[in-house]
Amino acid sequence: MAEHRFTLTIGGALTDERLDALYEAGCDDATFSTKGALSFGDFDREAPVLIDAVLSAVAAVESVEGLEVLHVDPDELVYASEIAGRAGRTRASIGHLISGVRGPGDFPPPAHHATRNPLWRWSEVEAWLARYEGRDPDTERSLALGAINGALQARHAFRGSSEEEALKRAVRQLIAS
Repeated sequence: MAEHRFTLTIGGALTDERLDALYEAGCDDATFSTKGALSFGDFDREAPVLIDAVLSAVAAVESVEGLEVLHVDPDELVYASEIAGRAGRTRASIGHLISGVRGPGDFPPPAHHATRNPLWRWSEVEAWLARYEGRDPDTERSLALGAINGALQARHAFRGSSEEEALKRAVRQLIAS
């Protein structure tokens, strides 16, 4: 089995009792920390595939009363500076690729302009960089994490609403097809 590394962003305070419960729930492969109102679980989980590792970690964390997984990192949406870090390049180098000053041009368009700094989809950027660098892309990981984060975001948004059951049915139907 492969070992998969990822971080869960968790809503809910990490008390001593909850940390004990997380260990008992099977999270002995994680290190937990808190920053402000959020908690984080850094996992090194063995599973056949990434999705199995993440989903089993989510289930284990959420089996502890008062904890909810909000997000899985690394995220699919990235700033240019994060692209640089993941690609092992400088921020200036990525800026040149984005603007077309260097490279073949046709850098993927930003996915989001809600802030002063645009956000790109890592799976699109990774595929573009792989073509530019003449290597095979590793988009499976970012696509899987993007799908999981989309489901977590939708679940969180619908939690407690009259549409929550409809959302669960829709997700199950999409996954089954």
